[in-house]
Amino acid sequence: MKITGIKIMMYTGEYHPAHSNESRQVGQLDFYDDFRLDEKRIGMRSMIERKGNLISQPFIVVTTDEGVEGIHGPVDYRAQNLVAVDGLAPFIAGRDPLENRLLWDVMSRFERHSRAGVMMMAISAVDNALWDLKGKILGQPVYKLLGGGRDRLNIYMSMLGFSVEPAKAAERALWAKGTGVKAQKWFFRYGPGDGMEGMRKNLNMAFAVREAVGDDYELMFDCWLGWDIAYAKRALLELKDVRPMWVEEILRPHMEDGYDILKQETDVPLSAGEHLYTRMEVNHYLKKGIFDVMQSDPEWCGGITETLRIADLCEVYGTRMIPHGHRLLPAMHVIAASSPQTCPYVEYLIQHLPGANFLFKQNYLPDGGCVNMPKTPGLGGDIDFDRVVESREVRSIEL
Repeated sequence: MKITGIKIMMYTGEYHPAHSNESRQVGQLDFYDDFRLDEKRIGMRSMIERKGNLISQPFIVVTTDEGVEGIHGPVDYRAQNLVAVDGLAPFIAGRDPLENRLLWDVMSRFERHSRAGVMMMAISAVDNALWDLKGKILGQPVYKLLGGGRDRLNIYMSMLGFSVEPAKAAERALWAKGTGVKAQKWFFRYGPGDGMEGMRKNLNMAFAVREAVGDDYELMFDCWLGWDIAYAKRALLELKDVRPMWVEEILRPHMEDGYDILKQETDVPLSAGEHLYTRMEVNHYLKKGIFDVMQSDPEWCGGITETLRIADLCEVYGTRMIPHGHRLLPAMHVIAASSPQTCPYVEYLIQHLPGANFLFKQNYLPDGGCVNMPKTPGLGGDIDFDRVVESREVRSIEL
C-alpha cells in the first residue's frame, strides 16, 4: 500500500450547543485598550464556518492506492491546510503509510521553517491522520498500536466560556464537581491593562470557586499569555491561598527568563507548553525545571509521534505531561499509552469539544468524570454521514 495524496474535506452538520458562551479569557492583545474591551475572541481566522446551527468543519484526509484513508479533524487554519496539501503531500506520496517515524522525519525536514508555527501544525495534522490510517490498516485503535491499555481516562473540565462573575462561577463549579470530574480549570478574564480592579475580580472569582468546591478539590487557572511579570508576582502572592494545582501560561512562551523569575520568586506551581513546538523546545524548559506540568498539544507540537516523545521526556524529568485539549482524540491516545503518573488527566473543554466532535460516530461526552477510549480501528474520529447535510472537497493533491 502506498500513500497517493492529501485532501481537505468540509463536512456540514447541525449542532445545538448545550451551553451558551458567557465570557472570554484574558489574552496577550489585551495590553491594548481597543482589544481589551472587545468581548469577542481574538485570533487567527478559522476555517470552521457557522451559519445558525449549521457548522462546517474541515478534515484532513490521507489517501492510498488501495482506497483506505486516514482522517483527522476538525483542523483549524487555512494556512495550515495549504501547507498540508501543497507542501507536504509531494514529500509523502508514494511512501508506505506504516512508516510513521520515517514520514515524520521527512515532513519535519521538508522546509527550512518547518520546525515551528503553521508548518509544524500542518505536520501535526498529517501525522495524526497517518496514525488513523495505520490503525485502520492494522485493524486496531491507535493507543493499542502504541502499547497502551488504559481504556477509560480521567478528565479535568476546562470551564472556558462560563461566566467569571464570582457567584455564577461558584454555582457552575459546583455543577461541574457534581458530574464526577475530579478537577477543573477556570480562565482569568482580566490582566494588567485592567489594573487592580481587574486583579481583584480575578481573585474574587478564584476564591469563590475554591469555597464552592471545598478545600481538597483540584483547581487550576489559566492566564492565556495575558499577564506580565510584575502583575503575576502580585496576583500569585494572594492566589497561593487558593492552592491551585497550577497557573497556566502566565507569560508568552518565548519569555523563558520571565518564567524563571516567577518560578524562583513565587510559590504557585506553573504550567505551559501548548505553544512550544517539538521535544527540542520542550526540553529547553524541562532542563531548567520551570514548569510543574507540561501541556504539549498533539495538534501543534508535532502530532502523536512527537507528543509521545515529549511524554517520555517528561517522565525522565519527573514532570507531569497533560496535553492541551484543543482537540480530544490524539491527546487521548497518547495518554492511554502513557503512565498515569506522567499523564493523569485529559483536558476536556466542556463548551468547545462537544461541538468539535459532534460529527463523529462515537460519543465522547464525559461519563462520570471520565472519557472512554474508542474501540474501533484508528483514532476513532470517523464521520457519521447520517449527520452530514453537505460535504465538499476544498483542496487536494493526488500524485
